[in-house]
Amino acid sequence: MDAQEDLAGGVHSIDFENGDVLIKQSGIYLIIACPQIGKVRGTTPRWIDFWVRLNNVDVPNSNIRAVVMDPQEKTVVPLNSVLPLNRGDTLNIMMAVETLGEGLGIEAIEPDGEPTIPSIIVTLVQLD
Repeated sequence: MDAQEDLAGGVHSIDFENGDVLIKQSGIYLIIACPQIGKVRGTTPRWIDFWVRLNNVDVPNSNIRAVVMDPQEKTVVPLNSVLPLNRGDTLNIMMAVETLGEGLGIEAIEPDGEPTIPSIIVTLVQLD
C-alpha cells in the first residue's frame, strides 16, 4: 500500500504502517477495498471472507464472502463501507479462509507486457 501513497503526492489524511491504515484527520470516510483472490490447488468450493476492523474491533455488518472452486479462477471481491473515523484511529482489512491447505487468499499477478495486478487496492475518500 505504501507504493500508491507515495505516487499520489499532495497532502494525505491517512498514512500506512505495517499493514495498518492510520487516520490523520477526523471525518466521514468511504472505504473501498478490492482484493484479487484465487487459490493454488483443490477443486472443492472454499469460502474466503473480508471485513473491516477499526482500532482492533471488528466493524459490525462489514463482512463479505466469496467462494472459489477452481485454481484457474481469479476474481476481485469489492468491500465498501462508510465510517466516521477519528484522528489516531487504526483501520485494517481482515481476511479469513475456510481451509489453509489449498493456498486460498489474495494474490498479485504480473501479466507479461501489462502493469501488475496488485493483491489488493484500497481507496479511502474523506467525504466531509
